[in-house]
Order: sequence, then C-alpha cells, then structure tokens
Amino acid sequence: MRRLLALAATTALAACTVQQQPQTGANAPLGRRTPVSQLPGWRQDNAAAALSSFVTSCKAILLMPPDSRLGGTGLAAARAGQAGLWQPACTAAEAVAPNDEAAARKFFESRFIAYAVPGQALITGYFEPEVRGSKNERPGYRVPLYAKPPTAALASLPRKAIDHGALYRKVPVTAYVTNPVDAFMLQIQGSGRILLPDGNILRVGFDGQNGQPYTPIGLILEQMGALKPDDVSYQSISAWLKSHPDQARSVMEQNARYVYLRPLGPLPPNEGAPGALGVPLTARRSTAIDESALPLGTPLYVATTDPVTGTAMDLLTVTQDTGGGIHGADRADIFFGAGPKAEQIAGSMRQPGRLYLLLPKPEPSS
Repeated sequence: MRRLLALAATTALAACTVQQQPQTGANAPLGRRTPVSQLPGWRQDNAAAALSSFVTSCKAILLMPPDSRLGGTGLAAARAGQAGLWQPACTAAEAVAPNDEAAARKFFESRFIAYAVPGQALITGYFEPEVRGSKNERPGYRVPLYAKPPTAALASLPRKAIDHGALYRKVPVTAYVTNPVDAFMLQIQGSGRILLPDGNILRVGFDGQNGQPYTPIGLILEQMGALKPDDVSYQSISAWLKSHPDQARSVMEQNARYVYLRPLGPLPPNEGAPGALGVPLTARRSTAIDESALPLGTPLYVATTDPVTGTAMDLLTVTQDTGGGIHGADRADIFFGAGPKAEQIAGSMRQPGRLYLLLPKPEPSS
C-alpha cells in the first residue's frame, strides 16, 4: 500500500478492465541487459529532470541505516535492495550540477545498466484531485474525510458502516467535501488538494486504510453494463456515479476498503505528496511499483504511449511509491501531478508498454 500517499490498489481504476499479459511475478528474473544510451526514446527524454528526482530519493536513502531494505528480489535486490548499496551512485549524483542535461545523461549512461522487465507491462497513472471543501462542517460541505481512527476496532470498519455514521464524532475529520463521489474518488487517488472557501488550499494525504477487501469500482460498473470495457476511466466512473445518485452509494459501498486522509501541512505547489519512500513525488518522474518485485529508489525507464495523443511517452522515472493494486514487476503507476491536465492523462492511462530497471554498475574492487 502507499504508506503516505495512497492505496494504489484503488488508483488503477481503468486497469481493472484491461486484459493484462501473464504476470511475470515478483520472483521472475530480469531480462536482457541494455545500455542506457540505447533505451527507446532516451535521447528525447529529459535526463536532468530524472536526475533531480533521483537526487530527491537519495536524500532519504542516505539517511537510512545501510541494511535498510528497499525491496525487490533476485538481481534487483542484490544490486539495489538495501540503502547502503546506493551510497556510490547517490554521492556521484549529488555532485552533478542541476539542470545540466549533458552531465545528467552521462551520469545515467556511465553508472547504470538497464535490464528489461520480461513481458508486456501495464502502465497506469494517478494524480492529486482538486475538490472543493471546508475544514469545518457547514452548509454545502457535509461529507467527511476521516483521519485514521485511534483504535483498531474503529479503524477496521467497512465502508458501508462508515457511510452510515459509525465514525461520527469518534474520529477527527480532516475536511468536509460537497459530494460523496468526490470523497470516494479522492480516496481512490489517496492524496489531493482541498479548495477551501477562503481561497486557500489544504493538502491531504494517505493516513492508513481499514484493511477491508478492495473491489474495483470500474469492474462493478462494467459488470452492470453501465460502462463499456474500453470506456472505464477515472472520468467515466466519476461521471456515472454523479449522474446516478440513487445507485452511487450502493455501488461505492461494494468496495469495502476505506482510505483515511490527514492534513499534510504546507507543500510547494509543484510537489506531490510524499510517497512510500517518504519523499515528495514529482509529476512524470515518480512511479509506484510492487516493492516485492522492484526496489524503491531505483530508476525505472517507462516506454509507452500517451493515452490522449497516442504519441510515444518514454520517461526515466524513479520508484518512489508503492501500491496494493500493483502486482508483479510488469506494472507501473506513473504520478502525473495535479490539475486538469494531470487528471485527463492519469484518469485514462491504461497503456501497454515496456519497463527497464536501471541497476547501478558494480563498484570496482579496491
């Protein structure tokens, strides 16, 4: 699960209806080696932006005890699965001048080898929704976003019980929003921006979840015949729920899992909420992965297509988040930031693609 940002089982709404290739599994070996310079679209990507995201990860990793586990299995775990293994690459990265595209490109090409993740990957997206809300309950703002309950008994209640008031006046409320669908979809993404009546913005993020089973709403609507498989997206799900208020609550309650949200305090507008690695996410440069398959903090090259334009989308990202709905090495969930453009692309992102994990080259023995 996303420890600080989201529960990624819920972010891949559209992915629930896509026929995936057979999963490689967490223990599947990595594929062929590829020089970084020969990755598809490498010359067109912005290596300096990727390096900035990598350095952000390094700041957290270098503060960890050297034996801290970052995840992964097999070669990925052996070369990148512990914090101490990143000391040489992180030290070198921090010495590269910011925004120096040539130097950033040389850094990745000289210090890493790319390994293809076997099989066709499924690439999805997530973002930070912007919804109107209030810190206090008031006319027009009646739907609560609960913080994590203080006891396990309350924290484990299913969504239906919570919707029927089981937490009322027993748990702190992070904010109130106008519509139960907005509350539900905000939980789906696991973080967001509450547009307050006074013009300020309240940033909220993942504060735990109730441990109940997750049921994809997109799949439910498809089985109902409400949406066609090719039309399942964040936008279509939200629109259907809002246009069918008499059915929306019962549909949403079929997903028993509830995500608690907490205030995040002031954050720069251009930064995402912290992900599982504990660092702010960067639009188009942060990915959520299955940490049992791939280590956190590792550069991951994503070769796919833009769902809106159909053009190539080749990005060097960094694995800075995790998700309960992301299983196997052949899954990646790209963070796209906030705002209408981020919503448009993330909400419809369910593209096939290829993944390449960049592992640091072994250091020469002394």
